[in-house]
Amino acid sequence: MKKILLSLFISVLLIMGIVGVVAADTPTTVDIDWDGAGSVNGTVVAGDDSFATFHSEGNYHTGLFHAVDENDNPYTYNVDTCLYTMETAIDGTGWADFQVDRTDAKTSYGVAGQQSYSYVGVANGSATLQNRSKTNYASMRDCNYGWNANDHITVTGATSYTIHRYMDSDSTISGGNFASIFVYGSGNADLDCMNAEASAGQVKLGSGCGCYTNAEFSANGTGTMQLDGVGNNSATTALAPGMTGATSFSFIADWVGGSFNVADYSTTVN
Repeated sequence: MKKILLSLFISVLLIMGIVGVVAADTPTTVDIDWDGAGSVNGTVVAGDDSFATFHSEGNYHTGLFHAVDENDNPYTYNVDTCLYTMETAIDGTGWADFQVDRTDAKTSYGVAGQQSYSYVGVANGSATLQNRSKTNYASMRDCNYGWNANDHITVTGATSYTIHRYMDSDSTISGGNFASIFVYGSGNADLDCMNAEASAGQVKLGSGCGCYTNAEFSANGTGTMQLDGVGNNSATTALAPGMTGATSFSFIADWVGGSFNVADYSTTVN
């Protein structure tokens, strides 16, 4: 147990795809797993193409972080394809987050700067977080179908919890298009976000990847959910079918001592 505790308190900084070390078309991979009490932090930088940061901590938690820099340079655009996944389960009190930033692009497809973010915090309960994010020369895509299609952030039996899922078209500038779902409360909660996409000027949260939509949220106990979308030209959501003419919106719902369900919160902003 002492060995486990020691490993969980170590922060990790890894640089992938160093020129002259990794041959072209030879993927560079990083795998980090944990099992015990304490905290684990990491940052993995895939050259100038993208980077990911992750954190998990709790009275007891298990998890896995996986990163791949394909070193493939498709179409000689000088932008490699990169893949990041994280999954963690926390018992007791703790929190976890997972952020991926796309930092390079073929500019004919638009500028880089996209960001994907997932967070869960729990007190006196249990929680899980999982997401998969891929970047390339054209866009960022969080495509979880075929990996973990459901239950991307869950909370069970908590005296309090916070959930946040966010996607941004360009986090490096003020006023970039984004979509966000933010929840806090007590009891149980389950957020499905099987797919999301971000490119220059457009964000899809809860849909995309050429796949069917799985963007459900359910909870029981007490809580508040806020869904936000901000676009330069338009903002739509399945939560308000038929809504037109909006460039931004914010929907807030509260529930007290009962069940709450949103069958489809998928949001698109341009």
